[in-house]
Amino acid sequence: MSTSLPPTATGTAGAAGALERLRAESLRIGAALPPPRPGRAAGWQRRGKRLAALAHSGELARRLVLAAPLAAIGFAIFAFGGVYGWAYGIAYLLIFAALGAWSVQCWRGVWRARWQPVYAPLLAFALLALAQAGFGLSAVPAATGTALLHLGAGMVAFVLVSQLYEGSTDAAAITAGFSWLTAALGMLAIMQILTASTGIYWHFTYAYASPAGSFVNKNNFAGCMEMLIPVAGAGAYRHRHRDWIHVLPWALAPGLGVAAMVLAASRGGMLALAAEAVAALGLYLLTRDATGHGRKRSRRMGMVMCAAVAAALIGAVGTQRLSQRLDASALHGPSIVQRHLLNLSSGSMFRARPGWGWGLGTWAEVYPVYARFEDGSTYAFAHNDYLQLLAETGVAGAACGLAFWGLWTVEFVERLRRAARARARSRPAHYLALAAAIAVAGMLAHAWVDFNLHIPANLLLFFALLALANGHVKDINDFV
Repeated sequence: MSTSLPPTATGTAGAAGALERLRAESLRIGAALPPPRPGRAAGWQRRGKRLAALAHSGELARRLVLAAPLAAIGFAIFAFGGVYGWAYGIAYLLIFAALGAWSVQCWRGVWRARWQPVYAPLLAFALLALAQAGFGLSAVPAATGTALLHLGAGMVAFVLVSQLYEGSTDAAAITAGFSWLTAALGMLAIMQILTASTGIYWHFTYAYASPAGSFVNKNNFAGCMEMLIPVAGAGAYRHRHRDWIHVLPWALAPGLGVAAMVLAASRGGMLALAAEAVAALGLYLLTRDATGHGRKRSRRMGMVMCAAVAAALIGAVGTQRLSQRLDASALHGPSIVQRHLLNLSSGSMFRARPGWGWGLGTWAEVYPVYARFEDGSTYAFAHNDYLQLLAETGVAGAACGLAFWGLWTVEFVERLRRAARARARSRPAHYLALAAAIAVAGMLAHAWVDFNLHIPANLLLFFALLALANGHVKDINDFV
């Protein structure tokens, strides 16, 4: 005689089995799915913990103090190049405040100051200018004091960046920041020129000005842009391994910069771009073994994309302004003949005081005595930074300058040698160092025919790039 479960018991057992199978299947599917994304609150909590860890370790303070001179440069660029007292006053205040914070941290033993040989000629030059202003060696002591303020701010920016910059830890963020700065400044200049605006930001107009972007003079704009373009190009090159749709935004920055320079029609700017192209080719030939021979197609992606974007943008904005500028070069003062006469006058000023010079920043006051032509214009600068430096500081200043460039070049060559020995690949610090060196080469070429190093924004940017090219690194792999 067989027994069977009641219908209610049978249904209950079947339902329990089905429920168990459903639970097991749900666990299996859940294990195969990716973990759920954290909510917004969890994300902010994670960021807060990371920020607290950075603050506790002192890394946050280092990054903030490093960002201060770089932020001052960005402010000065968009504040009319920093040529007005309020503009460079705010920028310099931020830089000197950062110097004070760094000094306090070093005094407390939190950070360690590192002496670098290139500081010696900079310090000697500053002491020379101080002696000119304080011991009657300057023709106009007040002008020397003002020039020393500008130079001192640049030197402080150089020291801060060279002390606080730590290679690939900071290089990616700095490169990205310069790329955005290049794109914004280039777009501003293109829009202003294409809309036939005679005022900076479509509002501020000045007599005898030829504005471009945020600068009162298009040659000063070109001086700034020629230093930004190589760094923006390095940003595009770093992303060469990605799809073209991801490379394109990075390639837009140098493309906009080149197109803006062509539209600004600066002859000195074109000379600087040519010098940068030569420097880039030379550095590529020197460092190609250190970056390996693989992935040649992807290695070219960044350069090809930058060139294509630049060509497209130049075609869009046109080259008519540049052609007219070159064709009518004699009509845009000072002409080539007048520049030659200005150089001769600077030489005469040097021969009159060959030892200590007339005093830093006094060229404009002394020049009328040695002028070789009169066209009704007032010349505040020699349109040749090298000869003006020679006339103002004599052999003593020239010796400091030669010593600085000799030591800087030795350090940079040593950096390239370490990169070759490391045999590593694709480090942001290496690309930033090469781009900074290329930018420095462009400004050194432009300095033969203009006075960009007397524009506060350009002076600060130049010193920052000098420091980034030879910046301190924590690890030998940061070289490459």
